[in-house]
Amino acid sequence: MATLAWAAMLSLFAGPAVAADFPAIELQTTSNDALDGVLRAALNAPELERAADGAATRGWQPAVEAERHRLEELMRGQGYLHARIEMPDAADDAGSPDKIALRPIAGPLFRVGMVEVDGLEGVATDAVRDDVSLQMMEAVGKPARGDLLATLEDEVLWRLRTASYPFVRVTGRALQPIPGQALATARIVVEPGALARFGAVAYSGLVGLKQDELSRLQPFKQGDPYDPDMLERFREALLGHPSVKNVRVRLPQAVDADGLLQLRAEVEEQNLRADDATGGYRTGLVAAVSALAALAIRQVSVASLRPGRSRWPLWLEVVPVLLLAAAFYLIAQRMLLLAFPS
Repeated sequence: MATLAWAAMLSLFAGPAVAADFPAIELQTTSNDALDGVLRAALNAPELERAADGAATRGWQPAVEAERHRLEELMRGQGYLHARIEMPDAADDAGSPDKIALRPIAGPLFRVGMVEVDGLEGVATDAVRDDVSLQMMEAVGKPARGDLLATLEDEVLWRLRTASYPFVRVTGRALQPIPGQALATARIVVEPGALARFGAVAYSGLVGLKQDELSRLQPFKQGDPYDPDMLERFREALLGHPSVKNVRVRLPQAVDADGLLQLRAEVEEQNLRADDATGGYRTGLVAAVSALAALAIRQVSVASLRPGRSRWPLWLEVVPVLLLAAAFYLIAQRMLLLAFPS
């Protein structure tokens, strides 16, 4: 069988002493070009380089053996569930060989013959269980790869979360060969957790916004079944508000005694722009000048009042005071927002 010499290994070790202590690695080919490419790309040169640096104290066997087992697991993850990698035995007292040949033996490519999802007994409806089962059956006949198993896990989790089980988790997974056949059982064990409904939403981080204004953006009502799509729609609606810069909608660790999810929306408001603050500041100045002008007119008018009358009508006394109060409030508010924009 032809070999793929890992020439890079020879250049990793400087000096004849190190090269003699740690062997070069040769990875033989299989009859599968694609698998050979995966193995070549996965050969862990940096780790073996570190092992070569410490070969004088630790020896070469542990590092090469660990790499052999890692590559075996990689092959099994590609669907070759009976894969193994052979290498010649070398005793510690026999000295270090110049070269070690790793010989991959792939065996048959296994395909999914059956999918089992355990833990659905507590799920509320037969429709949910049937939906999960039908989706899993689409994997039958495909190569029994690790990434297929990961995809099946994601499908199970998503479908149960959509069925109002937000705390579902996978507690076990395996690709188990079926004896006598190049088929495997993909087995996933789940723990659904509690069935949940939407509760109230508590808001934090509000400065200028009002909770009632944001509550109108909720696409669900308290008591509605939990749905992750609804939760995402709510988050997008909050982000679409012109005064919201960022938002996080957090789930609690568990449902409350009534089976409700008490949500928390952490809102970051948009910073006040300098031109906005300047515009408000000018408005305050206009109000202040107007109030001062009204007071000046009042003083001149009071001085010209006929004897026996020393006051304006009450409403003319109140107007300048209100104008002054509004002016100072607007000026102070805008100056604070400019100083502390967050």
